[in-house]
Parts: sequence; structure tokens; C-alpha cells
Amino acid sequence: MKADIAIPRTKLDFLTYSTDEKLGVGDLVLVPLKNKLKYGIVFKINSKKNIKGIRPVTKLVEKNFIPINLLRLYRWIANYYLCPLGDVLNLALPSQILKKYELKEKPPAPRIHIKVPRPTYFQKNAIKRIIEALEQKKFKTFLLYGVTGSGKTEVYLRCAEEVIKKGGRVLVLVPEISMTPLLYQRFYERFRENVATIHSGLKHKDRRNIWYEIKNGKYKVVIGPRSTIFIPIPGLQIIFVDEEHDCAYKEHCRNPHYNARDLAVMRGMFENIPVVLGSATPQIESYYNAGIGKYQLLTLKQRINDRPLPSVEIIDLKNEAKKFISPKLKLKIEETIKRGEQIILFLNRRGFAPALICPYCGFVVKCPYCKIPLVYHRQDKAEPAHLSCHLCGYKSPLISICPKCAKRTLLYRGAGTQRIEDMLKNILSKMKFEPAEISKTILRLDRDSIRKPGQAKEIFKTFDAKKAQILLGTQLVTKGFDFPEVTLVGIVNADIILNLPDFRSGERTFQLLTQIAGRSGRGKKLGEVIIQTFRPEQYAILFSQLQDYPKFYTQEMKLRQALNFPPFSKLILIRFRGKDEQMLWKEANKLFNILKQIKGLKILGPNRSFYYKIKKDYRIFILLKLKKKFPLKKLNFLKSYRTRGWTLEIDIDPLEVF
Repeated sequence: MKADIAIPRTKLDFLTYSTDEKLGVGDLVLVPLKNKLKYGIVFKINSKKNIKGIRPVTKLVEKNFIPINLLRLYRWIANYYLCPLGDVLNLALPSQILKKYELKEKPPAPRIHIKVPRPTYFQKNAIKRIIEALEQKKFKTFLLYGVTGSGKTEVYLRCAEEVIKKGGRVLVLVPEISMTPLLYQRFYERFRENVATIHSGLKHKDRRNIWYEIKNGKYKVVIGPRSTIFIPIPGLQIIFVDEEHDCAYKEHCRNPHYNARDLAVMRGMFENIPVVLGSATPQIESYYNAGIGKYQLLTLKQRINDRPLPSVEIIDLKNEAKKFISPKLKLKIEETIKRGEQIILFLNRRGFAPALICPYCGFVVKCPYCKIPLVYHRQDKAEPAHLSCHLCGYKSPLISICPKCAKRTLLYRGAGTQRIEDMLKNILSKMKFEPAEISKTILRLDRDSIRKPGQAKEIFKTFDAKKAQILLGTQLVTKGFDFPEVTLVGIVNADIILNLPDFRSGERTFQLLTQIAGRSGRGKKLGEVIIQTFRPEQYAILFSQLQDYPKFYTQEMKLRQALNFPPFSKLILIRFRGKDEQMLWKEANKLFNILKQIKGLKILGPNRSFYYKIKKDYRIFILLKLKKKFPLKKLNFLKSYRTRGWTLEIDIDPLEVF
């Protein structure tokens, strides 16, 4: 008998092997590849391929290792994202997983009584609709749209309770590893030892053990980031995708460049189970799908206990004489500190200053590789003052003399989280805080402050315990955290993402501002939000002030339709990366000439990427715009397109086009 077997970490769909074993689809086997033995998954038996030199399967390791429905999902990923099955299995089955594991029994957790909140009218309606789909045992996709603080997690918990009562299992996806502990705690309080969390931050051995425990049905609820979508879960009955709009669900680094939210919907279809996508700021495509009936819209129109949304005020920075913290925001910070309440400040830029400039000759200190301004980082506990490139990681010592005109006049331009932290310390010192008190009052959360595993969790834990009053950070502070004592949120500069050359920049800006604004006033006290911007009239900023997603959506859709961008079309980004600039342009033009012969494609490019050079790699892209029903089979040749000395990346449904 011959069998087609897919092998992780190969640029192939299948290799054909012979066997005397009675193999089945989904079995895990050991097969020879070159001079080594490799794990593989059987995708087809009784293969009709007639090839010389077929080698035999070495060993059957485990029967029914991957369920057939999950294999169907893997196949779909390979076809949709134009990549070989070997690449899909590379993501689905990390190398550490396919090793011997040790099953260790944990003692049961002690039972504690948790007061379960009474659901609101809107929560009851959402729970009822989802449970009806569970009882029908049919695939449906729900978009659970609710304002920030409206209790989407409680809907997840109630539906999960129904599933567990009937012996089923639940998968909950979160966008970031840092969000896993928060959601895990909420589920653990209800379901105790039935809950497991798995992610790449765990030690290899622990991750491998939990993976097999999940596969063997030990846990009723599985919580994890995007890669969790690949795990075999017996008796899976429902999938929740929390914060479905988050771009962290997109795999940006490795092939295939999948979106876990879309994979969750497809897995739900293959397994014939409901899928719930939850967000206060849904992705435009998701809300559009709800509008055309592809998804069912469930709306939570009010906050828990009917708490009001925070009041939002926009400060025009053009009138603030280049101050990073406006007088109004400074006053609000002082008042909130005096009341003993908590503050979250958001600035999506780390470091002290994003540029070092000479005012006499105009020289800007740039990365020698990427040719973008180096960011100044002041001295901290981890390392001395230095200049850093946030694209390639290049670092250099701080300079004080201009290399061009030799004057000692280099100026720091702009502000990052370190500079704002220093300004906050100055505000507190003027309020007669002691130096020791100041260091405890402010917590900074960015990639520079959480270099070690678990540091983010500790910062959130400290802030939640009210041991600090100010949490300053980058995008991590915009996630769905619930701090009841936060009554003031300040956005230091709302324009940073808006200025990117991308058709999603307005959507991203609205989502970020709305999400971070939603951290304010989640307790019994009223919340306030201050948004600082140079573009107060921009519609994404105006509608985030109103917390009005439907109106933002209407305005955004007008622009998308006029430009024929998703959801009115489909995009494929083809990126060329390599060290030889001339060869890269030659290859890009060569592929362009091939693509222009295919009917139904609108081709933009080849163009320089926004970041044209990262370290030693140049980057060029071609953007394909096509109708939603365009047959992707016409582009199958890209899966095996030959490259020598350069890399070809194919991104289906890209979230960024620069």
C-alpha cells in the first residue's frame, strides 16, 4: 500500500511512501527523509502515484493522531494561503510537541464560592441565541458586539457552562499571551481544574505535556493565543474569539500568514459547531459580514450595572505650544492622584525620543542599515543610554557631537514612554511626593520594561492591587483589562498610527482609541478620557470621542467602496526580500510580467515597501486587488515559485499593505 504523508518543516505538500502497516488518515508515522527519520501525518492512503524509488514507512507512532476534521482545516489553510502543507504542519505541530511527554496528575483545586453576576437583558438575549445554536448542533458564526465594559466575558462563561454540563469542550482564543492570565483567572474561578492555558511562553516540557493532556481530553476549557487554533480537542462544541479585531491574530512572521480569527470560523464549519467573535470595535470585514447575514449580530448596548461610558474630551495639540502633556491633561492627572484614583496613559512609542537632530545643519542620526532615525533610550536598570533602531535592533552608544558639523547641539525630537515617564515624575515631585513614593506610583509597560517572562503579569498584578496609581504604556495597556479604580485615561498622541500609509490606519486608530478609552470608569466612579491630537477633525478620532462604532463604520465604508478596498475586494500582498537590490527589482518585474497575463487581477507595483530596507534586506512589494470570488487556483504556481538568493512572501488578506 502507498500513502501520501505530509512532513513538517518541508516546502512540500506530500511525499509518497510504501507500507505493510494498516495505516489510516491522521496517523502519526516516522519516515525516512534524506539521511534522517522525520515525523509525518498520513493525509491519504491507497495513493495511486507511480513513482520510482518509493521508500517504506519506518514506524507507525500513533493511530488517529490528528482528527479528520482538523486535517480538513490544515488542507484548507494550504489551499487558501497558497503554501505547502509542510509549512502548515510546522505551525500546527511545533518540533517540541512531537517528543515523548510525561503525564503528571495535579491535585484537584479547592472549591471556592464565586458570586455569579446576574446577566443583563442584552446578555440574556445573546446567551439564549448561542445556546439555541449549541442545541441544534449546527455551524453558525456570531458577532458579539458590545460597548467596552458590557460583559462579553460573562456571555462566554455562561455558554461555556452549558457546554460543560453536556460533556463538551470549549476553545477560547485571546490575541496576546499577556491577556491569557486575566481570562484564565475568570474561567478558573468558575470551572477550576477543568481549565488549561497553553502558549509559547511556557517551558518546552510544560507546553508539550499540556498539549497532550488537551488532546487526550483532560480539560474542558482551553485558553490560548492564535496557535491554539491548531490543537486537536476531542468533543469541541464551541469556539470563542475574544477581541476578534486584534491584529495579533495575524501571523506576520512565518508562512503561512494566517489569521486565527478566520481559521476559527473555518474550524467551526468543519466541526459543525458555533463560533463567537467578540469585540467592542469589530474589524470592518466582520461587521460587514454581519450586515449581509453571513454572521449573526448580537449586541450588548449597555455597560454592566448600567454604568455610563466615560466622558471624552479632545485636546488640539496645535494650540499647546509643542507640549507633550497639555495643561488640561496635567491638571486632570493631579486631580485624579489627589483623589487616590488610578490613571492609564497611552503612547504608542517607546524610548525617550524618536529622533536626534542637529538644529544647525539638519543632520539626523540614522540606522546605518535601515536608514531610519535612531531612537534615543535613556539609561535604566537594564542598560546604559543608547540609540536604537526599532526595525532591525541595531544599537549604538549615545553621541553628543554632530558628526556632520561637529557642534554640540544635538536635540531630542518627539517623545516616547521614557520621556513621558520623566514628565510624570516631575509632576509628582511638584506635588510634594517623596522620590521613593514617585518610583512606586508610576508603572511603565512597554517592550523595554518587560524583557523577562512574567514581568508584564507582575506589572498588571501590582496595578490591580492598587499599589501604583499611574500605568503608562504602549499598545499592551489598550487590551481588555478591567481595573475598577481607573477614572482617567489619557492618550498622549492619537496620530501615530493614523499617519501610517495604510488603508486600515483610520480603523486601527478608532479601535485603539475606543479600546483604551473603555478602560476608564469601569467601577462605580465616573470615568474621563483626554485625547491629545494634531488632527481633532479626523473622523476616526471624532467618532472614538462619541464611542460610536456604527457611525464610524458608515464613514469608513464610503472610503473603502470608493477605493475598492476590503470588504469590497480581496487583497494579496507579494513581498520580495533580499540583499541584492538590483536582482530583487529584476525578479519583482519578472513576476509582474507573469501576473499581468492572468485575467481578473488588478496589479499595483512593484513598489518600495514603506520600510524599504531592514538591516541588510531590501523589501519590494506587489499588491494584487481581485474580486472576492476570484479562483485562487490560478495563483497556485506561487507555492512552488523558484527563488535563489532572495525570499518570496505571499500574504493573503494582509492587515498592512506597506
